[in-house]
Amino acid sequence: MNGKKLYLTVLLMISLLVLAACGGNASETASENNNDPDKVYKLRLPTVVSEDNYVATTFLKFKELAEEKSDGRLQVEIYLNGTLSSSDEEHFQLQREGTAELNGMSTFIPAQTAGVNGYYIFDVPFLFENRDQLYSYIESPIMQDLTKEFENETGVRILGYYDLGLLSIMNSNHKVEEPNDLNGLSIRTPGSAFFMDTIEVMGGNPTPITFAEVYTSLQQGVIDGLTTTLPLMYNGQFHEVSKNITLTNHVINLYMLTINNTFFEKLPEDLQQVVLEAADETIEFARNLTLEQEELSIEKLEEAGVEIHELTPEQFEMFRDSVQPAIEKNIDSVGEDLYNRTLDFLNQ
Repeated sequence: MNGKKLYLTVLLMISLLVLAACGGNASETASENNNDPDKVYKLRLPTVVSEDNYVATTFLKFKELAEEKSDGRLQVEIYLNGTLSSSDEEHFQLQREGTAELNGMSTFIPAQTAGVNGYYIFDVPFLFENRDQLYSYIESPIMQDLTKEFENETGVRILGYYDLGLLSIMNSNHKVEEPNDLNGLSIRTPGSAFFMDTIEVMGGNPTPITFAEVYTSLQQGVIDGLTTTLPLMYNGQFHEVSKNITLTNHVINLYMLTINNTFFEKLPEDLQQVVLEAADETIEFARNLTLEQEELSIEKLEEAGVEIHELTPEQFEMFRDSVQPAIEKNIDSVGEDLYNRTLDFLNQ
């Protein structure tokens, strides 16, 4: 065989090997994604709450829907009571790494931990007048841009938004009717700078301890109160050690249901559709559940001897006026352009 024929023979053999390798990879990818109708896909979801908490009720609803609609090909494993990780920040990190596929979290978490600062817009006190206005904003082009930024930045896909309720203030000392009544009180707040500054300018002393520490801290007098939603106050049994609530309703606690996007895109197309359908039904369920839980919590808290104070219009304006310094201080973290676009949308 002369040199030219040898060269062509070697080139042909290399080409055949490359084609075989490419064909094998394509086959493996197809098999991984679509060709095994009996394959079971597990989705892990960590949370710090217990099974009887209404936050977990929503997760359990998604599990029920996803498993039923997929005929068991999707299996949702919910890790309650912080058994997989101990905070929302850790849950989100596990999800980004792929250790947990599903997650539910408040919107300030990606603002704090992933630099998606636009989500601080939902920490602005007294921004939304009601839920209808909030959910209209969720459907706006402004929010579509923010969602896209989040997904590009984090590798996590948003399945939908709902809320956990309106933030109020609970304390163990006395009735709070105006901002000055908070003077000297240590109030547990989430770790968001916006939340902390809001409580501070109202007159309180913001104390960012973990949610799991609240009951004992109230009991021992380490803190005087907290700001959270009525259902979380009741579910946390804080009424056993604290008897005064003021319905400031200064923030609607927006929550998001999310899935690791790499995992989602590897699902067969029919299971991707199942996830989206289950999520849509879960979001509708969750929004209604929060309304029911708010009404139920007021009844149960009053039955437990808690004094619930609803602000008069004049008192409400005092609280709203008091938080302007917190807004001005944190407007750069939100982004002035986003803030102004949001105001323009809400004032239409």
